[in-house]
Amino acid sequence: MQLEIRWIEDLLALEESRSISKAAEIRFISQSAFTRRLQHIEQSLGFQVVERNFRDIQFTEAGQILLSTAKEIAQQLNETITLLHNMEKENKLSIKFAVAHSLASSFFTNFIQLFPSHLENFKLEIIATNVNEGINLLKEGACDFMICYADQALISGMNTRILSHLKIGQTDIIPVTAFTPEKQAKFDIYQYFPLITYSSKAYLRVLVNQLLTKHNLKYRVLYETDNANNVKDLVLQGLGIAWLPALTIQHELESGLLQICDDQLIYRNQDIYIFKSNLAHRESISQLWNILKMEQHLKTEQK
Repeated sequence: MQLEIRWIEDLLALEESRSISKAAEIRFISQSAFTRRLQHIEQSLGFQVVERNFRDIQFTEAGQILLSTAKEIAQQLNETITLLHNMEKENKLSIKFAVAHSLASSFFTNFIQLFPSHLENFKLEIIATNVNEGINLLKEGACDFMICYADQALISGMNTRILSHLKIGQTDIIPVTAFTPEKQAKFDIYQYFPLITYSSKAYLRVLVNQLLTKHNLKYRVLYETDNANNVKDLVLQGLGIAWLPALTIQHELESGLLQICDDQLIYRNQDIYIFKSNLAHRESISQLWNILKMEQHLKTEQK
């Protein structure tokens, strides 16, 4: 049996229209020709793909499984074509980083300072985004690297044939509040409090929700956003409590502008990763990735 690519397009047209005549129009062939092609698919596979006892087209159980696979193949093909188009358009001297909002300032600045001689000939572009959007940009070839928070659950759900990853840092996620004029904590986290948090698509929102549930904390959501810097600004204005990455509030903690609500509510050692697409083979990307792997190897040996 030889798989034909046109089977995928025929099945998707049939699923979209639920009609052989309309599917034939979509595929720009006659109804009889489409029927013959459908019969050929079934004969080649050795099982029935569609039920013929219904007015509208209904897929058999085997046909539904085949259709699901056809959709996955079509999606992968479209992503690959998009990737190739974007790679063709991009500037070869440009390296694009998608970076989680809360890592796009201080962490990323310190990160690129580790490689000044290797990056001096390149134009660096930064796209501040959330984790899911950043991963999609990476798959589509719209960026070269993605830097974000991640845990083993997120990583294990990724296709390692498409994406590679390296751990490049850690930070605590800390619940903080501003002070009153009398230098007292503005809010008590164990009393009903206004919560300043992240949007539902943000990785840190899931983490914060877990902590709120685990400790049975009482709150109302005052404000939500993808941008951790916006969250920090609102906390500094004394509007509520928020969990913020330690690397973004080190100065505010040291200078007494913010206070930790309770050490027991800190999420310790949140990992930071960098991802790259294995479908991109530009020399500049490979060079930087090899440097990162070498840095990771040296750190492992030093431990």
